[in-house]
Parts: sequence; C-alpha cells; structure tokens
Amino acid sequence: MSETIGDMAVLASAGGTASEFAAFVAAQLTAWPDLVPRRKRRRLEFRAGGVRIVRMTPDGTAELLLTESVIERMAPVLADCAQVVTGGRPGWVSIRIAGRADAELFLSLVSVAIKANAA
Repeated sequence: MSETIGDMAVLASAGGTASEFAAFVAAQLTAWPDLVPRRKRRRLEFRAGGVRIVRMTPDGTAELLLTESVIERMAPVLADCAQVVTGGRPGWVSIRIAGRADAELFLSLVSVAIKANAA
C-alpha cells in the first residue's frame, strides 16, 4: 500500500494528466484479486462475482456500480463531492479521475462497490 501511495505522489507531483491517473487506477484494480478486468472497445471494465462494477474510459472518466441502496445511504457525502455524479443509470455513479484525491476516492468506492454487489 505504501508503494501505491508513493507512486501516486510521484504522479501528482509530476503534474499527471487525467488519463495518467486513470491508467494508474486501472493498474491498481488489475491487481485486486476480487476483480476481473476485461477490455471492451475503448473501455476497460472490471467484474466482481460476474457482475460488471467498473467501466473506465481513456479520458479519465469512470463509472461505478455502487447500487441504489448505497447511493441513498451515501447521498449527503456524494452530494458534497463535485467529482461524483449520480442520477445517470440506476445504481451507477460517474467519477472524473483528474488527480490524486479523485484516484483515492475512486479506489475507496470500488471497495464499497465490491461489497455492495456481493450481497
């Protein structure tokens, strides 16, 4: 974990782009044992337990299946976060990964999504 934080700090200090932060996040997720990556056209998807929970595009935009119940429970927190957009497809949120904080937030939310979709 400290290597991940160190790598992200180097990327942030180098003025990383949204696509670089998204690539970093994708590389991290590829190593998670609960996730199975799959390339589809220009997107990278991750499945957990056979359920697609992450869709990422090269421009740094990612969609995450948090589930409707998790979104409802987290609504006050998500509403305060400008990078998280709800209201698209039911149960999904969109996040623009443009920096270190966005990447850390997204990785944390993926962990929540894995647990929420396992139930």
